[in-house]
Amino acid sequence: MKAKQIIYINFALIALLIFMTIYQYNRIADFESQLGYNFQRTVKDTQFLLEHDGDPNIWVKTLQEKNGEFTLASHIGELTRLSRQYHMMNGKISMIGVMLDSLADDYHQIAVNIGNDVDYSNNKEEINRKKDFLIPLLNNIDSISGENERQYYKEFTDSESKT
Repeated sequence: MKAKQIIYINFALIALLIFMTIYQYNRIADFESQLGYNFQRTVKDTQFLLEHDGDPNIWVKTLQEKNGEFTLASHIGELTRLSRQYHMMNGKISMIGVMLDSLADDYHQIAVNIGNDVDYSNNKEEINRKKDFLIPLLNNIDSISGENERQYYKEFTDSESKT
């Protein structure tokens, strides 16, 4: 009788361990999907910001309007927020954060130069150069990772990935 009880207890423990393993696997998969979604959202937000609000000529016109510096400050803040998200990612992808920080500095320098009536054409050229580099890079990153959040997670955390 005691041997039967030990067998039942062993089966119950094995079943419990299998259940806990499946539960943990699902939690890890959900965590990876959430991180992948955050990575994907960061890339897509950066693409949108650079493609639609990245033109320095728009910001020059905006700065010449009343309270235009507040609108530019919002744009610089968004670039900085996205930059921080890239800095939190592992691997070489975090270098995009450095580029976005540099881009934010260039926008800030345009505002300073306009305020001081100094030539800002070099800043505009630098912004366009960085923008022309980043947009195709982000499009390429997005095409490698596709629309799958788990794939984004794998690509952004694996040091041997294509990304």
